[in-house]
Amino acid sequence: MTIALAQTLLNGMLLGCLFGAIALGLTMKWGHLGVPDFFHLSLTLLGAYVTYSMVTTLLVSPFLVLLVTIPAFFLIGVAVQWFLHAIKAEPFTCLLITFALFIVTESTISLIWSPDLLSLRSWLADGFTESIWIGPLAISPIDLMALGAAALLVGATWFLLYRTRWGRAVQAMRLDGPVAETFGVKIVPLALVLSGLAGASAAVAGTVVALKMPLTPGLPLQWIGIVVVSSLLGGLGRPVGALIAAVVLMMIQNAWSLWFPPEWAPAVTYGLLFGYLAFQPIARYVRERLTTGVPRESHV
Repeated sequence: MTIALAQTLLNGMLLGCLFGAIALGLTMKWGHLGVPDFFHLSLTLLGAYVTYSMVTTLLVSPFLVLLVTIPAFFLIGVAVQWFLHAIKAEPFTCLLITFALFIVTESTISLIWSPDLLSLRSWLADGFTESIWIGPLAISPIDLMALGAAALLVGATWFLLYRTRWGRAVQAMRLDGPVAETFGVKIVPLALVLSGLAGASAAVAGTVVALKMPLTPGLPLQWIGIVVVSSLLGGLGRPVGALIAAVVLMMIQNAWSLWFPPEWAPAVTYGLLFGYLAFQPIARYVRERLTTGVPRESHV
């Protein structure tokens, strides 16, 4: 039982890395642009299908596909953000538009590739599919790729956000866009680049998805819970927080499925989110008591 639990937690951690990579673009756009871009999930799946098609028809390496998908998806991300800016969309309008794109993309994928399950497993070399054993624990090379992709994407995003002038401009834009603009921050180009980078991250995550999972047009509906909850629990706009939250949530879900019906595992994720949100007013009250001695009066 101890080995089974360790293997389950390890699998959950590695799968959580993949979901953390998927959540990266969503949390960055939601946190810094105020755009809850659910189209990002469909863009990730589209990257997986493009990877599948190029590998199976052109017989190229999945990694070479990234030379095509990264710049293409960067441009898609820029185009979506430019459109939202051009129509001066409010946050709720952005939510509706990106959710509409989410639905349209799913239907388009079904039309082009059919609703049938597609898998790259039979097209991959043995080195991709043979497990690596570390004592009694087995690790798939594809899971290690998910770990590497998450570390690379999240690490690069963290560096850009907190260690570069561009990142300081993004944070200033998030705090107060009009004030940042008076100090020379070019809001529109900044938002376009950030959205493009989110699209590029979807291309990388999509390649890992194509290697790891059987593809079906409905996959984003299975991801949406863990990705959204990870983004919220990790703190919107915080790439490391989203990754850690995704890893912890998947480890908890996998451990739950070891002893309880797996159908209830998603309820654990939403239960943690509910508990977190319910705890916020209490935490804020305690923090105010500790810092001022008297809670601030609420203003209507």
